[in-house]
Amino acid sequence: MCYPLKNDFDFDSKVAVIHDPKRKILEIPSLMRVLNNYYFKKTDVQENLKPLLIKRFKEGLETVQKRDDWLFTVPTAIETLSEDFSSKSDSFRFPDSIVLFESWMNLGIDALYPYMAIHFKFPGLLKGEKTRNLFQFIYSTSRGFGFPIYFAPEFYGYKPPYKKFLDYLFEWSYSVCHKANQAIFLVDKKINSKRHHPGEFESVILSEYQNNVYKGINTLLHGYFTDEPTRLGKFSSLQEVLKNITFEYSVGDHAMSVSPKRSRYKKHIPLLTYDEIVEKYDVDFFSYLKMLMEVNDLLTEKIHFYKRKRKNLIKDLSLLEKIDFRFQQSKKISIPGQELPEKYSEIEKIHRYKHLLEKIRYLLWTTPLFSHTIHSPLRIRESYKFLDPKEKSDYLELESSDSILLIFISYYEKNYDFKFEEAEVVKAIKKLQDKMAKMWLYFKERQFKYATRKLKEVTQLSISDPEYNSKIKYYLFELIPIISIYEIFNRPLSESIYPESIPQTKRLGQYLVRFLASRYNILGVNLVNLFNRLAFKNWAYFIKRNELTLSNFFRFILKLPIWKHIPKNIKDFILKQNFPEKKEPIITKKIQ
Repeated sequence: MCYPLKNDFDFDSKVAVIHDPKRKILEIPSLMRVLNNYYFKKTDVQENLKPLLIKRFKEGLETVQKRDDWLFTVPTAIETLSEDFSSKSDSFRFPDSIVLFESWMNLGIDALYPYMAIHFKFPGLLKGEKTRNLFQFIYSTSRGFGFPIYFAPEFYGYKPPYKKFLDYLFEWSYSVCHKANQAIFLVDKKINSKRHHPGEFESVILSEYQNNVYKGINTLLHGYFTDEPTRLGKFSSLQEVLKNITFEYSVGDHAMSVSPKRSRYKKHIPLLTYDEIVEKYDVDFFSYLKMLMEVNDLLTEKIHFYKRKRKNLIKDLSLLEKIDFRFQQSKKISIPGQELPEKYSEIEKIHRYKHLLEKIRYLLWTTPLFSHTIHSPLRIRESYKFLDPKEKSDYLELESSDSILLIFISYYEKNYDFKFEEAEVVKAIKKLQDKMAKMWLYFKERQFKYATRKLKEVTQLSISDPEYNSKIKYYLFELIPIISIYEIFNRPLSESIYPESIPQTKRLGQYLVRFLASRYNILGVNLVNLFNRLAFKNWAYFIKRNELTLSNFFRFILKLPIWKHIPKNIKDFILKQNFPEKKEPIITKKIQ
């Protein structure tokens, strides 16, 4: 089989990303930091799984000895082991995608910077918003919040005569980045965070409003949207917008933003357009979301109807009845299992309708898209919080024959001894289920299975293969679009496309991120940016002083002794692939 190189892939469209010297330089030590932390975590996971593997191996031998029909017990153990590993090390929801992204990281220089972008199109949600375009930028690693790699002045060759007088004043700045990263790493380990992991998608939203006005919504830190659109101007089409803007990623974290300003430092990366996604993968999120929004409008209309009806029923009560009703309501809230008197049953029934419709509308935006049709509840435990704990474990083992919305209606009816008779709503939800079924089940049968087969091929590749680089690049361009589409299917709309679809009180993580990213907060991103500037100035001085090319700088950083957890064979492989001439490093430095 011929494995084409990156340039052999046919991408008619490209987008411009700011690619200035600061990003070129600081992304190199950032990549090494992630590699180092990743292999530390991987080794830790392997050590923890080793006893489990030995135990299962022994159990497997006993099974073989005791049973005649033992063949299918072996892959079950292997699959379980794989699940244990991915749950520890991989934040992506596509099964075993970690093997692809790990291989990508090991390419070295080719693992730097955004590699490609994918365009998804959705209907607008805000007032005047006609179309919402999501651009996902794909990276080999996820960085998370962190400080740059930065050493003392002696390392870079600074020898100012007045240095000894300033040491006491500036000594803290030499080590604060290292200490801060150590602290962040310890916190990550304590809470089992997945801040550093292979593979990352960072997004930017470009929306078309009335009168051909386009606005952009950026991301903060680890993928949270800002909620504050930036006006980009008036353009005749989206293609015209892309010609006149540049995308920008923050150093280290990769949070994306869009700017109408031009830059002479640009990198053009391949763009897979939405039309190409529809044509090649037969996935049309736009039409599904149009139908979903119609269901949302129907639910909103019904909620308002039942609110008015309940209000009118209460209004028709006498003064004493109103007082008694409020009293009975307070008893019901404070005493578990307390029910309203029979004379208020009609009001209670209307309340149940309103409450159920509100819950359905909330689930519409907060559950993964694929759960809107037949699905496996086991894979989305968090979305089934509404189940009774006693029933949950048994229920999650079953393959659902309905969407999560219809399941919730059945659960609500059973739990409250209530019959939901809104036939129009149920019919609309079933139509939505059928629409998603056609798209999701086809994708799962064709693209998902194809990708899993290819990932198995990746696991069989050896770094000693002379065509390893070209093969990995082939798999990247083959599989990244499928994995990216899978991510849309597997994430709630409130998380991936429409953050404003749920109340701000439900987005506490975004509050924290906005606090850290605020221009007025000196302890958040502003502090990181300050040290990024210091690190860049120092590394730039170092590169210029030693007359290094960018590739030589990459080699020098890789050879630093601080990367204790990157396996030697991986370091040797990266050096061999990126520097086949095997020249010795131009300089060697001892870290103070």
